[in-house]
Amino acid sequence: MSSHRRSSSASSGDSSAGEAEAKAGASLKEKIKKFRILELIDGILVEPGTDDGGRGDDGSATDEGDASTAASASEMGELLSSGDDTAESTSGLWTCPGVTPDGTSCNEPGQDPRCTHSAYGRSRIDKSVLEDRIGEDSDGGFLYTVRILPNDYNKSGKKLKHIRDKEYDKEGKQPKPRRKMPPITAENFFSSIIRIGKPSVEIQAEGGYDDLWDRDVRHSVNAMSITKDEKGGPSPRWILSGVINGWPGLGTMPLEIRQIVGRESNSFVGRQMGWSTLWDCKEHGRYQGKEPSYSKANLEIRARLRAPVWSAHGWSQSSPGFVFWVEGQTCLRPDAPLTVTYGTDLISHFKCEREEDDPLNTKVHMISHRYATGGRSETQRERLTYHTLILLEWNHAEYCTVVEIGYLNGLGGYKGKSNWYSDKDAPQSRLYAAMPPEMILPWKETTSEIRVHDVPCRNVGAFLTFMKNNEGHTGRFVDIQHTFSHETRISYRSRRNIATYLLNYIRRDRTYSEIRRNCQTFAADFCGFLAGKKDVQPFHPVNQAMYTCHKHFFLYEPSAYT
Repeated sequence: MSSHRRSSSASSGDSSAGEAEAKAGASLKEKIKKFRILELIDGILVEPGTDDGGRGDDGSATDEGDASTAASASEMGELLSSGDDTAESTSGLWTCPGVTPDGTSCNEPGQDPRCTHSAYGRSRIDKSVLEDRIGEDSDGGFLYTVRILPNDYNKSGKKLKHIRDKEYDKEGKQPKPRRKMPPITAENFFSSIIRIGKPSVEIQAEGGYDDLWDRDVRHSVNAMSITKDEKGGPSPRWILSGVINGWPGLGTMPLEIRQIVGRESNSFVGRQMGWSTLWDCKEHGRYQGKEPSYSKANLEIRARLRAPVWSAHGWSQSSPGFVFWVEGQTCLRPDAPLTVTYGTDLISHFKCEREEDDPLNTKVHMISHRYATGGRSETQRERLTYHTLILLEWNHAEYCTVVEIGYLNGLGGYKGKSNWYSDKDAPQSRLYAAMPPEMILPWKETTSEIRVHDVPCRNVGAFLTFMKNNEGHTGRFVDIQHTFSHETRISYRSRRNIATYLLNYIRRDRTYSEIRRNCQTFAADFCGFLAGKKDVQPFHPVNQAMYTCHKHFFLYEPSAYT
């Protein structure tokens, strides 16, 4: 079994000449139509009272591009609601194997995707291992923001400080796990910091300086000019190590503290005060030798963290590519355990000794639907929002494969609740148990992942029957539309080839946008590519107006374009 594969058991026709002529130049009527669609985007898609206005899960402006300006109403709603539950270990259906007898802590935090326990403290990881994991000191990795809570934030008899009641577990007397912007107490935050390298002033002190030199303005100028080459050692870096707020994935990567910022918690003349820098890794840390800290406990405090460069390319350093494939269930074994494999490991995982053993894709379909609302009335935005998936049929007819694109870590952040499996609504789904811990991370609305699921349906007819059986606002799907169907005409169409195409696509462009790059644009690209058809369009007119074809992304090695 691959190191990046986990099992749940182990834990229409071609375009006509008229269409070609229409493409040669856009008419005034088409331009007006596009303009009106853009007005629709502003007036309905971002509906007053339903859009979060680019705010984080605590209602305040997000940092580091953590929030999307046009988030998917349905998927975002599910993600936010999934975090309102308390720790799974209290459900009585699954108990973390490392939990202590009193149930207050865990000896193996972050080792299972279902474990929601946190772990803090400097002694959790060897410094030499940390230095190897953090990699080069450069931008490019994902950015995260954590809220630092005062140690007395939940003092008995007083109002909670800097955290909302809905985010607080009254029984456990601690923040609920797996918030999008993780909260952490000051004590846990500062006790989990490990420093790598030495500040300039320490290096100078070891070389000898006197008080007069320290007071000379040339001292600060000299300190700021010191480089790694001049002094022979690495620049200092402060690393937050641990399983933060019950996110197993945050425990698999070191997070470098870049800034600590604060603002007054009370409003001033009806407006929130702006953020001010309390500690900066370069100004205060590297040049002045000050450890991360803040002096005003009454402020709302946040720390901005930077993950290693490889974090923006995959769930692990050795297997890049935000594509995961779920296997296991077939028509003969519809309730079998699931396994999850991700990244470039898919290429070796699907390699067969005999070429004929690798299944071939025979047909490709495009299916769209709206999401169910649980019985309540749909908003204007929800009536406009359609999700589109691709269904692949294979020559063995043992199962079909659903391919879709969505928010990065959206499925992991939603506890593995997938519409394509019968146990979606179970407290502990097979998919949740099968996901590697490093995939359980706060979701990123501006970055995408490709999700591939083998489902126990022999053909598209059986799959549409499954969807119809779950149709309606009290089910899973609303207004199911089967809009494209064609035989697969690309020459190389084995399962391993399909995995390669998907990895090429996502590694060439990882962005996600509800208007320009989303599930519908991806489906148009992939269906057109496999079927050898031009002019395959996204399902909805809003997406059609903004669509740019990127079928070529599937073919070429992404590293050759960097």
